[in-house]
Amino acid sequence: MNTIRKPYVHLKALSTDLKGRISEMAIIKVERIRSVSKTILLCKGVPEKQADIIADTIVDAHVKEKHTHGLGRLSIYSRKIDSRQMTADTKLEKIREYPVITVLDAHHGFGQVAGYYGMEICAEKAQKYGVGVVGVKDSNSFGAAGYYGEIAAKKNLIGIVMGNASKALAPEGGKTAILGTNPICFSFPGTDKYPAIVLDMACSVAARSKVRIAAKNGNKIPVTWAKDSNGKPTEDPLEALKGSMCSFGGYKGFGIAMAVDILAGLLTGSAYADEVKALNTPSGFSCYGHFLCAINPEFFIDYEEYILRIEHFIESIKACGDPGNIFMPGEHAYLNAKKNKDSVYVTDSIVQEVNQLADTLDVNRLN
Repeated sequence: MNTIRKPYVHLKALSTDLKGRISEMAIIKVERIRSVSKTILLCKGVPEKQADIIADTIVDAHVKEKHTHGLGRLSIYSRKIDSRQMTADTKLEKIREYPVITVLDAHHGFGQVAGYYGMEICAEKAQKYGVGVVGVKDSNSFGAAGYYGEIAAKKNLIGIVMGNASKALAPEGGKTAILGTNPICFSFPGTDKYPAIVLDMACSVAARSKVRIAAKNGNKIPVTWAKDSNGKPTEDPLEALKGSMCSFGGYKGFGIAMAVDILAGLLTGSAYADEVKALNTPSGFSCYGHFLCAINPEFFIDYEEYILRIEHFIESIKACGDPGNIFMPGEHAYLNAKKNKDSVYVTDSIVQEVNQLADTLDVNRLN
């Protein structure tokens, strides 16, 4: 017997907060998330096509269970636009243009809009020249890097996506955060048999946005995620936000974060190192930078051969363990998206936050 999911239902979550309370979750229809997100963005002056892109990234984050890049950002966007620290209408200006390279100035608009159109430009160049590269300056957070990697993969192109972020990582041996968690994505086209390979990761053990969500909900974090201001491991997200995140692999993760910052920030003319301001900064522009690249496999081998080789590659890796035990990067997100195509779980605190914003704007709530 099938159970009908209601638009909004309270359920108990498995995790407890720092005071031992049980967090509550709600079931929200996916199309409700899309429509409410778009309506709020339109009310803040975002043009319709851009609002569609941003709303789609929010939906994509929730169905893939990357909730930190979803609805919780709407109130931040609203505050930034109201305080003129973010441009509602993202006007992308080409400041450098060459056959395979374009540099865009986002003029402090939405990172999602810059990332979407930036990858579209990359794809167009890659289809003609074999490779396309776009740098973006003076942008904001673009959410999950994998979203733009998938744009490339759906066009049968290899994608590389990088973005810098506000200071969160301290160098090995240091106590002061200077580099962002700096997301990086590598995506490879899939086949009829297997979904695209999408490696989307932060250079920290966990994304810093997960710590912010934990702090908002009063939840603990794993002790391996972050250190307090004294450089000591902590389970308290509030103390973690005063200190620094832990790089994956120690100096290796910090080294990759440094490379991302050079390509996405320093090279594009954006802020870099500790000059980048957090998305929810109380004053000043964030000045994030992005680096996007698309590569056309057909400039290396026939695409039919690529399909045969990538399938063999995937099957060789999956054969290293028992059936169903090995997952390719991005496969969990792909399966989550199929499972959550109609509705998703959203924390009660985020639902209430979005509903308060909707009430302020006199538009429909999530529930």
